[in-house]
Amino acid sequence: MVGGDGEAAMNALLEGFESQHPGVSLGDVTDENLSLTVKSRILKENPPDVWIEWPGKNLTPYVDAGVLGDVSGVWTETDMERAYLDGPRSAAAFDGTYRAVPLNIHRINNLFYNVDLAVEAGVDPSRVSSPREFVDLLRQAEAETGAVGMLLPMKNPWTVLQLWETVLLGEHGHDVYRSVTDGEASRHRGAIEDALDIVSAYADLATDDALYVSLTDANERFIEGESVFFHQGDWAAGAYTETDGFRYGSDWDHVPFPGTEGRYAMNMDAVIASATTDDEGVDAFLRYAGSADGQRRFNQKKGSIPPRTDVSMAEFTEFLQRQYEDFESSRSQPLSITHGLGVRPEQLIELKTSIASFVADRDIDSTATELVAAFDQQ
Repeated sequence: MVGGDGEAAMNALLEGFESQHPGVSLGDVTDENLSLTVKSRILKENPPDVWIEWPGKNLTPYVDAGVLGDVSGVWTETDMERAYLDGPRSAAAFDGTYRAVPLNIHRINNLFYNVDLAVEAGVDPSRVSSPREFVDLLRQAEAETGAVGMLLPMKNPWTVLQLWETVLLGEHGHDVYRSVTDGEASRHRGAIEDALDIVSAYADLATDDALYVSLTDANERFIEGESVFFHQGDWAAGAYTETDGFRYGSDWDHVPFPGTEGRYAMNMDAVIASATTDDEGVDAFLRYAGSADGQRRFNQKKGSIPPRTDVSMAEFTEFLQRQYEDFESSRSQPLSITHGLGVRPEQLIELKTSIASFVADRDIDSTATELVAAFDQQ
């Protein structure tokens, strides 16, 4: 089992299932280290009956190998198709067949900000229309407050890749973003270079030690008031809500990253069943995982929102309630590149490798060439 909020969320889901299905056996359920444990067991022809995994293109190797079960009945024989938006549904389906049941959603295109520092700087992040325009706002914020405009943790390449994909979405739109992830990156090399250039401009304004700062360190420094802004997934807000005297709405707040209004860029977890599983208990569990009650229980502990649009949010934090409202009203739900939903696993490895080099040398032309090659391999 995983630790932290993942373990607490899984336990809450299992407790809810057992209360509604007493005496039903689930078979072999795991949420262990999926990159090693599950793949190893599949190679040994002994896959778990059910496991937790990122959906979307991350599942392509499993689909190609024929090891995932067809869970279409769970969708069509319940109200799930009606209750899910297009983004989560598309992440669960391959060639018209459902292979996963999304459990939760984390938004990656959040821009958090320190309310007092933003007021002192005389800036309103909700009025910035693009990532490029945001560069000027960061300069103004730093000049007026003496604080860092935006902390940028660069110790691990995924945080920079996540910022780059958010900038690409915000500066060049969802159609370009989708085309890039669908293997047509060469058509949009200019947009890819432009997004790298903007990220480089952010890095120029970051702290001198940005290359050595981790996400956790940067998040703590944001809480301490070192920067006006911080871009990150909504999981970062868990530390904010747990910090005494750091109140939502009065001390910290958030807006969609500039240019991404109306887009809910997603990372998510989903329940996956093995193709070799033929068990009524597993089917019952999949249906419960896709139910409003199951997702309410899981997401309250996970610090995320449900992919269903009919879950009561009364017991969630005010921040997550606002996230849920944004999700319901979003025009589209782009699948995250950095978290494996928008690209296959082998592509993600190459993308992270390219960004790691970019962090070190800031060579936009070379990095763009490598990103295009990674995205366009099919």
